[in-house]
Amino acid sequence: MIESPGHTPGSVSFFEEKSKILIAGDAFQTRGGVAVSGTLKIFFPFPALATWDYQTALNSAKILKELDPNVLAVGHGKMIIDPIQNITVAISEAERHID
Repeated sequence: MIESPGHTPGSVSFFEEKSKILIAGDAFQTRGGVAVSGTLKIFFPFPALATWDYQTALNSAKILKELDPNVLAVGHGKMIIDPIQNITVAISEAERHID
């Protein structure tokens, strides 16, 4: 279990080291486009509207990226195989919205 607050104060993610599967819950979404929780995606805006702390969500996303997952499973959207590029883009987009 990995603490990954942001969407909610008590959000957690799960990582299986052998297969490198990351179950990130609501730390990311893939529905409407891959995004860090709190980043508004017009085709699926609800996670952005219900995120507790955007900066904390961004920090959690960066920690999860460092796990270098082979699979990303989220609460909203489809699983992604080899998600690092998608995660990197989502984090960059989130950083642009913070500044």
